[in-house]
Amino acid sequence: MNSEQLRFFKTFGYILLPQHLNADALAQLARDHEDALTAQYPAERNDGSERLWTRMTDESTPFAAALMEDPRFLGPAQQICGDDVLGIGVDINRYVSTTTWHPDTGDANQIACKFIFYLDALGADSGALRIIPGSHLLRGAERDTFAKAIRDTPLTNVPCQAIATEPGDVIAFDIRTWHASHGGSDNRRAWNLDYFANPQSPEEIESIRALGLGHAGSIKDFKTRRQYNYSRNWLDNPQQSPIRQRWIDRFEKIDYLDQPGVGEPARA
Repeated sequence: MNSEQLRFFKTFGYILLPQHLNADALAQLARDHEDALTAQYPAERNDGSERLWTRMTDESTPFAAALMEDPRFLGPAQQICGDDVLGIGVDINRYVSTTTWHPDTGDANQIACKFIFYLDALGADSGALRIIPGSHLLRGAERDTFAKAIRDTPLTNVPCQAIATEPGDVIAFDIRTWHASHGGSDNRRAWNLDYFANPQSPEEIESIRALGLGHAGSIKDFKTRRQYNYSRNWLDNPQQSPIRQRWIDRFEKIDYLDQPGVGEPARA
């Protein structure tokens, strides 16, 4: 990002990166999206009637599994979170209906960003991401008061920015930013990538460990066929990526991977 984009992100809690992905990448991502949902869900659930979600760290989708290391995402993440950033996850959704207002963390001090992009064109009335600019800056009692007011206000009555996108556009936002969607179809194909500043204090480490358990809980909630956030193949790092290995080493040092459902154990 240039300095103006970075300043916009820090002020308003999000930025749109137009046509950040080319046609070849989008074609591969569309194939991976379809293949992964087919692999993780039986056909009777994969019919557009319910929201589907899964992690994308499997050997069956190597392009997706390496996406966190791609400079198109890692570079901006380092600008936002600092050079010592951890790639926490890449996942996909098939969204249905409305998504209510929420931030992606309850920790107002957590430094992290999410990238989201859609494989379909979306506008304000067809499920585009809605953002409340500046909401990532709220702290303490003000944040609590704001959260209560949001819960008590109909979704479409909340002042916000709906971010219309075309395939290839990418939105980056601070995970503390309140966001939602409204009026979308039952087949909104989306990708998410999460990056967090490397935790240092005991409180920061515990917060990110709790995040890993929460993601493992999503696997149970969605009842996918996979059992772990990170497959053994991803953790074995077959391409010998130094970026991924640094992340894995840090995960191991803070006992992140040993939590139930987080890291697939080594094969005997």
